[in-house]
Parts: sequence; C-alpha cells; structure tokens
Amino acid sequence: MTELRGVDLPDWVRPSRGAWWIGAAGRRQADSAQRDFYATLQRECTTGKTVSSDHLLPAEWDWKRLAAEQAVAWRRKMKSIVIRLVAMSLKSGSLAVAEFRNHRIKALVRAENGHEAYLAIIAEGVPDPQMFALLLDCVPGVAPEDWQPEPSPLAEMNPGSGEIIWSTLFPSEIASEILELDVDD
Repeated sequence: MTELRGVDLPDWVRPSRGAWWIGAAGRRQADSAQRDFYATLQRECTTGKTVSSDHLLPAEWDWKRLAAEQAVAWRRKMKSIVIRLVAMSLKSGSLAVAEFRNHRIKALVRAENGHEAYLAIIAEGVPDPQMFALLLDCVPGVAPEDWQPEPSPLAEMNPGSGEIIWSTLFPSEIASEILELDVDD
C-alpha cells in the first residue's frame, strides 16, 4: 500500500484524507516460490538491472473506475437527499432545504383548495444542466417529460435570483411512495 501524491494523481482527484492505493496483496508461502506472493512480486519488479514496481500503480482504468464509483455514490446520496426533502415538504406543507458547499437544493409540495398537487425542485448554485437533470431523476415515479421549467402558468412559481425551478404534477401514489422511501422519520 502506498500514498499517492502530486503527479501520481489526476487533476480531478481531490482526496480529503490522502489517496491510498493498494497495488498488490497476497500470502507468504515460503515453501513454494511459485505460490509465494512476495517471491512472485520480486520477480515481476526485477527486470535486468532495474527494479520497478510502477506497474502496480493505478492505471487509466483504475481512475475511470474511481470516477464511476464516485458518480454512483453521489447519485445515491442525492436521491436520498431529494426523497428526504420531498417527504419533509409533504409532511410540513412548507419548503424543505438542504445546503452543502455553494449549493442549495429545495423541494416544495403544493396543493391548494382541492386543486392538483405540484412538486417543485429548486436549485441554487447548480450551473450544470446535466446535474440538475440528475436531481430531477431522483424523484421516483416522475418521467423526465413530466417536468416543466418555471415560471409557468400552471404552478405559478417564479424563480428567485440564482434559482432554477422545475415542477410537475404530483399524484398521491408518488407521494405515498416517497413517504415509504423516507426512512429517517
């Protein structure tokens, strides 16, 4: 295991606790040079007059795998946050807000005087449209084509400064599903 630093890390990697890499691991079996991990490692790292273990450092495939794993983890976290916000707004009838770094995500469920319910997802500091599309996709049961940008004549919501708002009709079946998914009561 080694800690990667500086030129060993791609520009996009910003580790919070260091970047550790397990390049290889195995069992010592001194009775068999063929099965002994360390004897095999010594043979792999010794070529002619040079000794190098560079082939054990992360390669492009490893960095792509890390990026994919981080994307999946981000998606899971965002889905959990969005479901929690929608559930909070359903229960309270008011705006639910989550803040992190320079971003703010909000959810508002609105139903007035027997009219159909609306769900609005509001973002501040989310400049990437693809990221916002992923946030909308975190709401289960709502198809991408069901979302509409605000302001619109149906939901009558106007974005504030720096806000992006998308809203949709919010059927009671989807509301029930979200309340079931919200496990942090």
